[in-house]
Amino acid sequence: MLKKFFAGLVCLLFILPLSGCSEEPGVFDWLSWYFNRGSGMPTYSGTVTTAVESEVDIYYDDYGVPHIYAENMTDVSFAQGYAQANDRLFQMDLMRRMVSGRLTEVVGGSQEELVEDDVFHRTVGFRRAAKENLEVLSDSTLEKLEAFADGVNAYIEDNEDELPPEFILFDYTPEEWTPVDSMVISKLIAWGLSGNMGTELFLYSLAAEIGEDSEKFEDILPSYLDYGPTVVDEEALEEIDFDADNASAMEKDPLPERDPDGAAELLKAFQRSTWGNDNMGVGSNNWVVSGEHTESGNPLLASDMHLPMDLPSIWYENHLIVPGEANVTGVIFPGVPGVVAGHNEHIAWAETNLGPDVMDLYEIKFNNEEPHKYLYDDEWVEAEIIEEVVEVRGGEDIELEIPVTRHGPVISEAVDMDTPLSLKWTGLEGTPKADALMGIMQATDFEEFRETLRDWWVPAQNFVYADREGNIGYLGNGKFPIRSEAHEEAGNGLLPVPGWSSDYEWEGFVDMDEIPYLYNPPEGMIVTANERIVDDSYPYHVTYEWAHPSRGMAIRKELEDRDDYTLEDMKEIQASFYNYQAKKLVPELINSLEEAAPEMGENEQEALVILDEWGEEPREEVDSAGAAIFWRFYSFFVNNILVEQVPEGLEDMVFDYAPLNVIDQKILSGESAWIEDFDAAVKDTFEQTVEDLSREMGSNLENWEWGEIHEITLKHHIGEDVSSRHYNRGPFPIGGSMSTPANMGFFPTEETPFEVWASAPYRYVIDITEHRGYDSLAIGNSGHADSEHYDDQLDMWLNMEYKEMLYDRDEIEDTDRILTLEPK
Repeated sequence: MLKKFFAGLVCLLFILPLSGCSEEPGVFDWLSWYFNRGSGMPTYSGTVTTAVESEVDIYYDDYGVPHIYAENMTDVSFAQGYAQANDRLFQMDLMRRMVSGRLTEVVGGSQEELVEDDVFHRTVGFRRAAKENLEVLSDSTLEKLEAFADGVNAYIEDNEDELPPEFILFDYTPEEWTPVDSMVISKLIAWGLSGNMGTELFLYSLAAEIGEDSEKFEDILPSYLDYGPTVVDEEALEEIDFDADNASAMEKDPLPERDPDGAAELLKAFQRSTWGNDNMGVGSNNWVVSGEHTESGNPLLASDMHLPMDLPSIWYENHLIVPGEANVTGVIFPGVPGVVAGHNEHIAWAETNLGPDVMDLYEIKFNNEEPHKYLYDDEWVEAEIIEEVVEVRGGEDIELEIPVTRHGPVISEAVDMDTPLSLKWTGLEGTPKADALMGIMQATDFEEFRETLRDWWVPAQNFVYADREGNIGYLGNGKFPIRSEAHEEAGNGLLPVPGWSSDYEWEGFVDMDEIPYLYNPPEGMIVTANERIVDDSYPYHVTYEWAHPSRGMAIRKELEDRDDYTLEDMKEIQASFYNYQAKKLVPELINSLEEAAPEMGENEQEALVILDEWGEEPREEVDSAGAAIFWRFYSFFVNNILVEQVPEGLEDMVFDYAPLNVIDQKILSGESAWIEDFDAAVKDTFEQTVEDLSREMGSNLENWEWGEIHEITLKHHIGEDVSSRHYNRGPFPIGGSMSTPANMGFFPTEETPFEVWASAPYRYVIDITEHRGYDSLAIGNSGHADSEHYDDQLDMWLNMEYKEMLYDRDEIEDTDRILTLEPK
């Protein structure tokens, strides 16, 4: 023990300077953390006198989930803020600081990327946009946000001498929580689910190097596989009254000389600020089955939302009860009031990311003589200049002047890019999503549900719905931009467009009544898994970048036409490692390798037999040799035909671009502008695969297992820098991939092991008629590493098991842990 302690101490002496009043956190702060790791342990029982109007009882169940009983909505919001801070205060503070561009104020600037991230977040202006949210919210919602903030602040005040150990490590006390802080975290979530800007920057850089009109460029543009389903079919779209209107055709303006190197730097900043792409793991599954297909005759709803597997979890479980007004349980993002996915007494709901293209980059022409003026329709217009200061602990402050044009902030300023680019994003305006979040908690039927979600503009989501009356539904929701025809001609959101002409403006947004929805469809089932929601008969452009259809196809395969489904069946589908993508691709690979097979070595021939047999019913279990061969081949194939061929400087961008649909099309068609000889490329890659796996796992193919090269480690935000042993959990061998319903997303790079970075931090299934639900959170509800609830759901989550969602008061009151908030 002492040996490990001193080894860690020596390491920290090299990476952290000594402490001082204004210096970065140093070795003495680390020692204070080490000897005070139990500080700020969550309190789950007792009495606290605080600023509630009436007494509030918080019952903590066996997994540390707070069930909050209050007499009014203000008090329940206050208590929710208090409970979240009790479990997740450091995570909440870290998130608001990060997205507000204030992280280096407390951690210092020794890591250059952190300073760059603060500059980027200030430049985008998340906090400025969050403040605008407050201008469009109802008084009722503002009151709840204020009460939530008061609850967080009450916890900070009550525990200022006993804060979680991370505050000791970084030697600071969290500032007062405000409604803006909750809104800025909401902006972060929306940003992470609106990632088209990365595609624009990648394609912008690629076009600058190989030409926008080249065959290779055309061959790598986003696409959707022909066999992929849509959520809403053409027949259902006929029920919608459309009033589509398109602008007249206009000529394209020539773009100025591009700056691919600057775009690459900007893309790196963007990558660090967001969650990547649906195709590599971020996304979600949800589905709902009507009573005609269930054993009980009641509708069943299932949800597993796919996000980064950070520690603490991105989700917080809680249950809010105000007699006669609300009884809602589910999950929420720490730092935000309400319940974002779950159920109340009447309805159950869940979301997956719809993923419309709601970001556009505009190239700006500034005046050389008056640098704050930019050209628009042959006139020089004054840009708004935002002044910001990034305070760097132990270093020099950074003063920023951020120009904001009619198309948004000039984000290229964050990386000194030569070509000025402004970002237009639906999330940079004030949005009333918090009104919708409060409203769905109290909705009682589909009409109320649909009406309140009119305020849910960003991020756009696929909502599935079930109610106690037996109804099921789907609502695709959000603000979908309508681009001018000139904009469409210039790429329809795939490339930056001229910002000096009104020809390229958004002409408005799709009316909420024209957004696809379903209510009691004749099939009695609705499945969404980030796949394409509508076909070409839909009169508006949504996006080109749909997720790979494999997860949705696999779920539909499991949901055959039965009339006896149970919640146990829903759990089994969530746990499925069936890979529909491999089902389609393996036969094509086998056919391609057929002629070369007799000339292969013994190991290659044996591997080919394993892959062929596995491909008949491809399930990616942890001990599967077939899955290991398939994904090792796929990773080398992506590298060989794309990564090694893209121009220098773009290599690291390929996997964030996430070309699963694009790569699959090459394999299914057997041709591509990026491949001279398809069969030869497949043969060489297969031999490379077998050679590599033999080196990794030995020459005996019977010992090859997918879990040997596919692992998950749950990593705390500061675990790698402070103490991975104390904070992190893993690595664990695991099955699945980004293409299986039980999503275990990774980047298929050349390096192994393939580390899972995105999965389902929360899974739940519900029979809303009986209020019977089951869920599982990775890895626990508390963010304190010494709490019993930090990792008490880990084994359950890894084994695809569930706990009961307590809902009835009789069951909840069986707990002996009650934290009572009494009015002063």
